[in-house]
Parts: sequence; structure tokens; C-alpha cells
Amino acid sequence: MKKGFLNILAIISFLVAFLLVPKVAFAASIKVERSADTIKPGQDVTVYVKAGDIGTDSIQDYNLTLNYDSSKLSVKSVDGSGLSTVNSSNPISIIKNSGSGPISSDATIATIVLTAKSPGDSALSLGQNCKTISDKTCDLKSSTVKVAPFSSDASLSSLKIPNATISPKFDKNVTEYSSTIQDITEITVNAIASDSNAKIMISENYKNLQKGDNDIKITVTAEDGKTTKTYMIKVTLKLTPTDEELLKASAFLTNLKVKGFNLDFAKELKKYTLTVPYKITKLKITAEPENPNAKVEIDGNNKFKVGRNPVKINITSEDEQNKETYTLNVIRSKQEKKIVQTCPDTTSKREWIMFTISALLTFTLGIVLGYYLSKKEVLQKIFKKVKKDKKVEEELSNTIEIPDLKKSKNKKNK
Repeated sequence: MKKGFLNILAIISFLVAFLLVPKVAFAASIKVERSADTIKPGQDVTVYVKAGDIGTDSIQDYNLTLNYDSSKLSVKSVDGSGLSTVNSSNPISIIKNSGSGPISSDATIATIVLTAKSPGDSALSLGQNCKTISDKTCDLKSSTVKVAPFSSDASLSSLKIPNATISPKFDKNVTEYSSTIQDITEITVNAIASDSNAKIMISENYKNLQKGDNDIKITVTAEDGKTTKTYMIKVTLKLTPTDEELLKASAFLTNLKVKGFNLDFAKELKKYTLTVPYKITKLKITAEPENPNAKVEIDGNNKFKVGRNPVKINITSEDEQNKETYTLNVIRSKQEKKIVQTCPDTTSKREWIMFTISALLTFTLGIVLGYYLSKKEVLQKIFKKVKKDKKVEEELSNTIEIPDLKKSKNKKNK
């Protein structure tokens, strides 16, 4: 019983010692490490083949192979670092130089640079054998390189013009914007791609802006070199005009006259109303432009109808960039009813002459006719009296003798 107890105690002590005492690694390893987990076509990855976990047992010998997917990767360079002979075939052979002694500490036994060809995963697999001094097999640890496809993202994450505002607010899916600036001929365009590997090209006209609209193009080429996206900012440059430019751009009138009528003209006032008599069918209009070289055209100034007649005075500036229209609404009155006049219109000489002649003829005819009529009546009375006296004389001569009065009168006078 005592002996059995001692055996159990010995076993427990051994276990405790095994757990508490640090373990010493006896199995050396050959492992593959790489400079990047993921690369893209055209990029390089450096692969390191390392001897590690070297404890009391050094690596005596190795004859290794490193397999890779030749459709995804190609060998750019190999280096044995003085410990190995390395070739660039597939698989790559890594052989310990015969002249070198055992590897007693962690060391890089080969450095290989691979170039990515096309997207996809490529395993870097170690094969063959590796022996330690104690004739143990090394632990081989492989790896994998991932070749990612190029990005097709050709968008912007930010677009700004310092000290100016673009409209609408930036959105990577909106490609057209506008901005207005004053008296600035050069600006800065800040464009940032969503993918840092994308390339940005900005048209050079932002350095020398012209008056008016300037289309600035920002072209983004994705990492894949094929996908592109173009953003455009229409920058409108306004320059403070000179006096000469203001005059050339003027399409205003300084005066508007209508013969025979009064207009209360102001160059900012574009509409006027004028009432004319029925007899007016056309106006004599004088339109004086602010710039004598501006073009003035009058439309609708003829054959007025009764009622409203719009007359348009159109002005085109000398630089042909501006147009203004003044409107004269002419109200033609209705025709008045004809009235018979007893006296002619004093404004008509012909009617006055005719009236005068008619009056004189009427007056003369009246006098003649009156004279004639009155004369006839006197004569009739005289004739009647003569006949009566003659009849009386005849009757008296039949009864008495009547002396000649004229003769008696003459004698007496003698």
C-alpha cells in the first residue's frame, strides 16, 4: 500500500514538473512570409523563405520547392542570401549550399520577388524535405498571395472651388455644377478621388478664365485604366464693365417723342398709352437710343384700327448681347357722326369761299327779285289810276265842258 502511494506521488510530481517547466522546441521549421497580403496586377510582392524555431537542433540540410500559380504570378528576381541556391522556374527550387554549415538561428534562406499578372489567389506551397542535425524532419509552413482586380471606381469624393460656391451641393453621382465669380481670372479646383489609385485630370482653362461661361472638366480615370468619369463645372466670370462696354451693351432709349402728342418718358418705363382721333392711322415717332450705334426698329406703326394698337420700339445693343422693347399702346377713337353745319368749318378755305359766293348770289337775287316785284305792283297801281281818270273825264265831257286847266294856268302866269 505504501509502495503504491509512492508511485502515485511520483507520477503527480512528474506531471507538475512537465507543466511548469518551459518546453524546449525541438522541431525546426521552414516558413513562407510575404511583404503584402494582397497585391494588384502589375504590383510586386516579396516572398521570404525563412528558417525558424531553431532550438537545440540546427537545420543540417534542405532541398525545397516553392510552388506558385504562374497564371497569377511571375518571378521577377531570386536571391539565396549566400545560404541557398535558388532558381526562377516553377516550382522554384531552394537548395542549401554545400559549403555552408548548419543553420543554428532564425535566418532568411531565400528572397523571391513575384509580380502579379492577373486577379486571383495564388498559394505559395513549400515541398520536399528539410533535415535537422538530429535527422528530424522540419515543419514546412506555406502561405498565399491574393491578387485583387483593379478598381473601376472613377468617382470623386470631394469637389470644391476655394472662396466660391458650386451648385448644386456636391454629390459623387452628380456630374454637372455651376459657379459664378467676379473679377477673378484664375481659380483653384480641389478634386479628390474616391479611390486613391484613380487618376485625376483637370482642364487647363481654370488658370485663364474668360468673361462669360467657362466649362472646366475634371476627368477621373479608375485604377483599371479603362473606366472614366467626367465632372464639369460651368464657371461664369463676371467682370466689372468699363464705360465703353456699358455703352455698347446699352439697349435703352434716352428719349421717345410722338409728333403732336406729349409723352411722360422715362427710360426705365417700357409701356405707354396714347389716345388718338379717328383720323390718325399712323404716328410720327422719334426714338433716340442711349447708344447712337444701337439698332432701333419700330413695328406696328401703320393702319391703326379702332381700339388698341400696340406699337413696338425694339432696340438691339451695339454688341448685340442685349435687347429692350418699349411698347406704345395707341388707342384710336371711334368715328364721329357727321353733323350738317350752317356755317362752314373755318379751317376749310374752299368751303368758306363757296359759302361767301352763295350768300352774295342769294342776296343779289333777292334784291333784284324784290325790286322787280315791287316795281310791278307800282306800275299796276299807276295803270289802274290812269284808266280810272280817263273814264271820269269821258263821263264829264258828256255833261259839261271842261276848260283846259293847263292853258288857263299858263295864261295866269303870264
